[in-house]
Amino acid sequence: MAKRFVNDKSLAATERFGTIAQEAGMSLVTLATAWSKQHDFVASTIVGVTHEDQLPDILAAADLDLSPEVMAKIDAVSKDIMYPMG
Repeated sequence: MAKRFVNDKSLAATERFGTIAQEAGMSLVTLATAWSKQHDFVASTIVGVTHEDQLPDILAAADLDLSPEVMAKIDAVSKDIMYPMG
């Protein structure tokens, strides 16, 4: 089951998303949380933490709208590496 989530495709996608986040001046967690809440097909964005110090990156996405440029970069990765967990 672990190979479904941790494989060459998922690691490559995560690395590229991390670069996008860094270029946009935010953490990967902030990017992912903002992306999730920015789509109407996502009914709710549920997050969880194991340590209090994880909250700032999540909460930074609360009022954040990713720019069209950032969204286009994310979409490009999603097209290049389709369904990395499949």
